[in-house]
Amino acid sequence: MTSISRSAMALAKSVARDLLADVNAVRTRTALRVTYPTAAISRRVTILGDPGRIRLGDRVSISGPTSIVVVDGGGLTGSRLDVGDETYIGEFGNIRASGAPITIGARCLLAQNVTVVGSNHGTRAGVPIVDQDWSGTGVEIGDGVWIAAGCIIVPGARIGSGAVVGANSVVRGVVPENAIVAGSPARQVGERKS
Repeated sequence: MTSISRSAMALAKSVARDLLADVNAVRTRTALRVTYPTAAISRRVTILGDPGRIRLGDRVSISGPTSIVVVDGGGLTGSRLDVGDETYIGEFGNIRASGAPITIGARCLLAQNVTVVGSNHGTRAGVPIVDQDWSGTGVEIGDGVWIAAGCIIVPGARIGSGAVVGANSVVRGVVPENAIVAGSPARQVGERKS
């Protein structure tokens, strides 16, 4: 086999893989639209994994392009995504419930370019990162939370109801109810008052 035909074969395999991924994403979106008819899911939302592990509340809106991953791996088997009623997930969202659950409450606003990650690769020396086991306890986001553009929510984050997360923040650990946090790592800079 010549190098040209090897290159053509590699390209054909790559195109076939991409087409299969697109077909599977359409099937998954269709299954979610049938199961959750009040949800608005953009055609540009890519979903990888089992749609049976996704629960959407009434009138959830997911803008695209957004990527949602609900797969087990790296030794973890708790992949699940729960999104409460009337929650909005903005464009370029990246929701990765890989092996660990992610719960997003009702009436939340996740702005553009928000990443929520339920687990991470290990970092032991002498083992390539790609071969590391995963660890993480998932993410919990309460009701009525606003997560501004560009934020990253890492495994183990617990964001209380009514909290506000400032743009480009990295959230780890616990954010109290009604707290306003910002920064990398995010720290409390204020509190919502009635």
